[in-house]
Amino acid sequence: MNRFLSVLPFLALPFIAGCNTPNPPQPEEEKDPEGTIYYTESDEIFPNPERGFYAHVSYNSSDLNAHASAGTIASVRETGVSLMLHIYYLTDYIESEIPQAYLDRMQTNFDALRGGGAKAIIRFAYKDGYANNQKPWDATPEWVSKHIDAVAPVLQKNADVILCIQAGFIGSWGEWYYTSGFPFSPKTSEQYEPRWQMIDHMLEVFPADRQICLRTPEYKMQYLKDRNLSADPLTDTEAYQNTPKARLGGHNDCFVSCSNDVGTYRNNADRDFWEADTRYTMMGGETCNKCAQSEGSNAIAQMERFHWTYLNRDYHRDILNWWIQTKHMDEVKRRLGYRFVLDKAYPTQDPKAGEHFAVVLTLRNVGFAAPVNKRSVELVLVSASDPAKKYVYPQTNIDPRFWFAGDTVTTTLHANLAGSLSGEYKVYLNLPDPYASLHDNPAFSIRLANKDMWDETTGYNYLTTITL
Repeated sequence: MNRFLSVLPFLALPFIAGCNTPNPPQPEEEKDPEGTIYYTESDEIFPNPERGFYAHVSYNSSDLNAHASAGTIASVRETGVSLMLHIYYLTDYIESEIPQAYLDRMQTNFDALRGGGAKAIIRFAYKDGYANNQKPWDATPEWVSKHIDAVAPVLQKNADVILCIQAGFIGSWGEWYYTSGFPFSPKTSEQYEPRWQMIDHMLEVFPADRQICLRTPEYKMQYLKDRNLSADPLTDTEAYQNTPKARLGGHNDCFVSCSNDVGTYRNNADRDFWEADTRYTMMGGETCNKCAQSEGSNAIAQMERFHWTYLNRDYHRDILNWWIQTKHMDEVKRRLGYRFVLDKAYPTQDPKAGEHFAVVLTLRNVGFAAPVNKRSVELVLVSASDPAKKYVYPQTNIDPRFWFAGDTVTTTLHANLAGSLSGEYKVYLNLPDPYASLHDNPAFSIRLANKDMWDETTGYNYLTTITL
């Protein structure tokens, strides 16, 4: 025993010596340059384009007089909702052409969206139930193809107010399950083929800058496999291209509604695929059944993981009310889609007319997702003495779709100032819709989540004032 005790002091020496060693010097944090401007984050809940809760509206073929109005959509927007889900039921046309009156009603609805300051998720279906006495639940592939050709020109004309297009057409509610026109519960590539031909057709004739969303990750992975395309999730270099892989998104209409979201997921590989792929593609939908997984903190974690952009405001009420009771709802309202917070900006010091002017911005995306559709970026100078004197500098090398959720981004706005400028100018960041039809409408410009920055009359975000 004495022999073992005599060893202990020697074993302890290195530990004691280590405790007395001074900590190595830490590198000093780089300081912001003098002249940096700091901004205050806001927790206000407000509407922004192409994200958030949506209002669900169905349009049936039995009543062509039912249509939207700009006033009604504007009133919905006043509640903080800037999205609609428009489901077009083609019940009376399962074996016939879509009449012009139905297409005209679609155009009326798109005009109302534009006038009311909102965009729509679009879906087509044939039946809104699945009882056997409601068969046929959908049309044959041949009739679906004709109907796709019929609605395509209307969608092309109104792509500016479309957020995305859900694949639809197949099955009750267009959710691809209860189908009588297509192979039911397909297992082989041959059984899937009629669905893939429909998707090929939609990709060909629907707006190329809008994603088409499939009901489960399995569908996208199987489509890519059967088309001999890489079934790995998208990468930065593949994203936002006019390719089938980049244009196919997802929607989950049984979100946090059981352990596998009522068949949405087969396994963890499905979840891993959607987690990575939705970094660049659309994800949204609705809840459908209250269960343990519906709890608010888990729902928020799942929205973060799968980059949720939109959610039904009305269904399922038991789940939504649960989030209200547990005080999770406000966070969901704020974070659906993107939410940009500007932390600081560093403008060129002592700017001069006729020279280059720049503003370095540092911002965070505290939302669940990045913007999925293209978004313009502009530096705007407005004369303080005469607001009619406005100078707009497009930033063609900045793409907000890469301002990913959870990231902090530093980017620089540039302007070559005309030599004729003089006086005081207010400097703004503008994030308008790239479509000319919406560019100057503030309802379609992105508002930053900061205090004392938003100009609701122009849709600009105020940065600073300079004197030239």
